[in-house]
Amino acid sequence: MSSQTDERILEALLKESLEKDIIDMLAECVGISHREAMDAYYRSELSAQIDIGVFGIQYLDAAYLVNDLLDNEGSLLKAYQKDSGA
Repeated sequence: MSSQTDERILEALLKESLEKDIIDMLAECVGISHREAMDAYYRSELSAQIDIGVFGIQYLDAAYLVNDLLDNEGSLLKAYQKDSGA
């Protein structure tokens, strides 16, 4: 294998791990199922930015990216949140 092939494989594994961590944290923070968190994440602009590697965003910490998603795209999650009775 060439070093470019190795690099692409490593990048794909890194992205997959990051997305898993984001989805896990999102489900926990918002109190939604993993399926709902996955759906919300893949509908987000953040997902698209990570996919294309905008400004190296795929190298940032998952917790930071979850906070960013909640701050900037929180409306995506409202459909999944349970009625709190308020």
